[in-house]
Amino acid sequence: MNSAILDSIEPFYVMEILEQAQKYEKKGINISHLEIGEPTEKINKIIKERAIEAIKNDNDRYTHSLGLQELRIAIAAKYKKNTGVNISEERVVITTGSSGAIILGLLSTIEENDEVIIVEPHYPCYPQLVKVFGGQIKLFTTSSEENYQININKLKKIITKKTKLIIVNSPSNPTGVTQSPEVLKSIADLGIKVISDEIYQELNYKYKIDTMLNYKDDAIIVNGFAKFYSMTGWRLGYLIAPKNMIRNMQKLQQNMFICAPTISQYSAIGAFQIDDEEIQKMKNDYKIKKNFVIKKLNEIGMSIDYNPDSTFYVLCNMEKFNIDSLELSLDMLDKVGLAVAPGKDFGPNYNRYIRISYASSMDNLQVGLEKLNKYILEYT
Repeated sequence: MNSAILDSIEPFYVMEILEQAQKYEKKGINISHLEIGEPTEKINKIIKERAIEAIKNDNDRYTHSLGLQELRIAIAAKYKKNTGVNISEERVVITTGSSGAIILGLLSTIEENDEVIIVEPHYPCYPQLVKVFGGQIKLFTTSSEENYQININKLKKIITKKTKLIIVNSPSNPTGVTQSPEVLKSIADLGIKVISDEIYQELNYKYKIDTMLNYKDDAIIVNGFAKFYSMTGWRLGYLIAPKNMIRNMQKLQQNMFICAPTISQYSAIGAFQIDDEEIQKMKNDYKIKKNFVIKKLNEIGMSIDYNPDSTFYVLCNMEKFNIDSLELSLDMLDKVGLAVAPGKDFGPNYNRYIRISYASSMDNLQVGLEKLNKYILEYT
């Protein structure tokens, strides 16, 4: 690979914050973690039981490269139940985390110098992976003035003959915004390939669960088990793609990953056995935390451009402090022991923002927001 491309890849800045925080913790310094999108809720016992059962039964060998058929069938059934979309398990590929799904999706879609439109603010890895695979990045910036909805007329103006792909993340990390059905349909009608990252699909507090597949049957869907089911370290995701793309994706999977983690696959089958009441309770708990965080941030005097309708993030506008978000985040960590995500991760136009994750306990949220208030009062 061209060394210039490698040199151009930016770090995953929130991971830099996390790793620095861990160094402080090894020295005995107490850190409040509001930076990482990692739920602190315990993994459901059904998922754990499936893992233990798989180990006891020696189900720890390579699986089929596309993934366990039982799990693929369960995913297809979930999409039918949640969104009304009928898909065959033959269109589902189980991957090593949702990042593995993004990698397979990009490699199967773009060629060198193809333009890829990335909606900003965006998940940090999108532009870095597009660079690695030879694509040309074109950012489309959404704004709080339009509630971070994608303005289709503006989007059309940046599309060229070289535009091969649009990456959409709805619900969105970091804004907590769900794109409207009208926006999703308009994107589908553009006739351009779409990768739709739906990892936060079930963490939706306001709208009916939706999918790009309702509007574009040949969209590539990225999803996984890390966020809603708290399975971050289990590294399990999946993609849904048109049948005519699956064979090429399978060959890539075989050569790059062989298969997704076996124990994690058996465990994830248990995720679909959690009853609806428990699922709703999880969503209600997150909504309570969100309302608590928004209330406290307003009391502190933070500028919040949008009250999230989904995910477990709040994006805070820090422009009045006129400081690079990474520098600000590192200073907060050093001065008051508070870890937040720098907006620099989410695109150049969001370098004056920070993201706060409320995927945490109420006690940790309370202490963390007290530290934020202390930092603002004493160090700004």
